[in-house]
Amino acid sequence: MENISTLQNSSSILTVTLHENKLTKDGTYYATVSRNTASFKNLLSEIAEDNKGMDPYMLQFASILMQKKILKMLEQGKAVNVLDLGTLYIAMKCNAKGRSDVSGNGDFYIKFMPTPLANEALAKLGVDKVVYADGNPEITEILDLSPEPEEMVLKKGFPCRIRGARLKIGGERGGIYFVPVGEDGKTETDEEKWTLVNEKSVFRNMPTELNFIVPSTLDEGNYRLVIRTSYISKDKTRKSFAECMGGRISVKV
Repeated sequence: MENISTLQNSSSILTVTLHENKLTKDGTYYATVSRNTASFKNLLSEIAEDNKGMDPYMLQFASILMQKKILKMLEQGKAVNVLDLGTLYIAMKCNAKGRSDVSGNGDFYIKFMPTPLANEALAKLGVDKVVYADGNPEITEILDLSPEPEEMVLKKGFPCRIRGARLKIGGERGGIYFVPVGEDGKTETDEEKWTLVNEKSVFRNMPTELNFIVPSTLDEGNYRLVIRTSYISKDKTRKSFAECMGGRISVKV
């Protein structure tokens, strides 16, 4: 069982991205909300932190027992109320054109119906950032791929993964930049002080994912990641680059 004292607390920025509705073409927008996932480990870590007298190992053990029992009930075909937050229930995919096409085994999957209690938790939720989807890259997640990963921390010389949209790097001035953030929280505007990730260090360059080695030349401290690209398609580039800036991360040895 993993030592609960090593688990990291979760933190995130809630971003709403507005996309132009190209179906109606009436100037309206639809919104997507960033998915900042608090893991099972995050939950255990924060409960243990908030309840100092509670045995963290018993908490972890009890949580695993509950997890196994929920899975067992799903295996029995039951809908399960999870901590009065909502009900997990079983649905089935079916594209049959007639009775003879319906599979006896079924193609089942899980759906979730929240309770009023869960919906009320959103009442005080505020938006940290609103982004208009204008063709620029979009960063939704930055992950440390080192042997001992930490939330919003990257290790020098180890791999990192960025997920998002329109990330594929290409064209002149395209690349991944580490932009220093001062102790006052201000982002460095002098691009001479930015650090460009070596092109050879980027080992996955896809529209929704970038994987690269964090430069060993970086000083320890806080940074923001900037993605610049002129890429549109295999045979087409922009006349000028598009860019986006991610949230603040820390760089360590």
